[in-house]
Amino acid sequence: MAKLFRLGDTRDILVAKWELEYEDIYHFKNLYKLAHEFLVEKGWEDPEGGENWEYFYNEKILPHGGKEYRIWWRLQQIPQNNSYVRYLLKIDYLGINMNTAEVMYKDKKYKTWKGDLIIFCEAWLQLDYGNKWRKNRFLKLFDEFFRDRIYKPYWEAHKLELYKKCYEFNRELKKFLKLKTPIKEPKQFRGEKGVPS
Repeated sequence: MAKLFRLGDTRDILVAKWELEYEDIYHFKNLYKLAHEFLVEKGWEDPEGGENWEYFYNEKILPHGGKEYRIWWRLQQIPQNNSYVRYLLKIDYLGINMNTAEVMYKDKKYKTWKGDLIIFCEAWLQLDYGNKWRKNRFLKLFDEFFRDRIYKPYWEAHKLELYKKCYEFNRELKKFLKLKTPIKEPKQFRGEKGVPS
């Protein structure tokens, strides 16, 4: 994973960074499924070629019976099989003081969760992700010139595309949790907060 996020390199560009905080009753399992299904639908995948992009999962039971969750997802997307540009997403979930709760909906009781949820997301544009230019003795002489002069309009367009994708994910989560968004959103396909429609 260190190779994947070689942060600090001039070829890695932070495109978007957001944090979503929510404190109320919600269905954590359904939120998790929604996020996973949404990202799969949009073509995100495991950077190491496997099926699981969850690089860290920790569940801690607190003394009063509540739980704490820490989950890290690392994803990639290679636009149009590009050998020079790839998109990276770094998503961290932190569930604090999670306790079971029951809600009434249409005269039925549903078991769910109440607690604090914080989701951190960073979107990175990674140039020359295979290090082909850096490894080639001839190409590395022109690497910076090519990237900053000739190729810049091209990767700037990718930067904008990744920005849109990152905030599309943010809007999907906000719709699920019924949080305000800056624009009026159409009715969503999936149920809000995981409650059946």
